Amino acid sequence: MSRDYPSHPLPAILAALVKDGRLALVQRLKETPPRRWGLPGGLIELGENPGQAAERELFEETGIRARAGQVIECFDMVVHDDNGRIRNHYLILVVECHWLEGDGDAASDACAFGWFDRAAIAGLHPVHDALPRLADCLLGAAS
Repeated sequence: MSRDYPSHPLPAILAALVKDGRLALVQRLKETPPRRWGLPGGLIELGENPGQAAERELFEETGIRARAGQVIECFDMVVHDDNGRIRNHYLILVVECHWLEGDGDAASDACAFGWFDRAAIAGLHPVHDALPRLADCLLGAAS
């Protein structure tokens, strides 16, 4: 199924990984510059549960291995075209992940990778409005 003009919402995950008081974020290569920052993630593949998808996407985009924990958030991302039709609709599950190994680097469809504290995240242009709230929740708990 195409991601554009789907017949139903597409299930996706975001991997929320905190290490040493900083949150792992990526910029997507496929996005037109200026690229925005967000949690690593993507579509859940057939047969995967959210934790497996989070572990896979995190590794593919950053080279970091982690153990998936619980789903900590769920939200919709709906994008309309100029005619008001729904171009994209993702049902996004945010999965808290626990670092195992790897320093992180842009890989797969990520063009940039970084570890960010709360102050740095406040100055970023995020992919979605949920990022500052999620960062406050995750980094507040990690402090």
